[in-house]
Amino acid sequence: MLQVTQDALQICTRTVQQLSSQANTKCLRLIKGDRGVAISFEIPRSDDEVLRHQGYAVLAVPEKVANKLTEMTLDVRADGRFVLC
Repeated sequence: MLQVTQDALQICTRTVQQLSSQANTKCLRLIKGDRGVAISFEIPRSDDEVLRHQGYAVLAVPEKVANKLTEMTLDVRADGRFVLC
């Protein structure tokens, strides 16, 4: 499974809190893009691995993406951008 640093987890949580309606049905979701992995804001799907923090579903990782990111870590650069390392 993809590892997530505490800094990245905090940013994911704050982002979901800011973008969510009261229902909290959507979260950040990693998706396979044309040029790698991207992040969207949508409802997690049944086969996603969902990371929760502070009562929020904050990050959904589809099974296909999770398999490719095994042993990787989601972190945040000093400029606030996410990075996989």
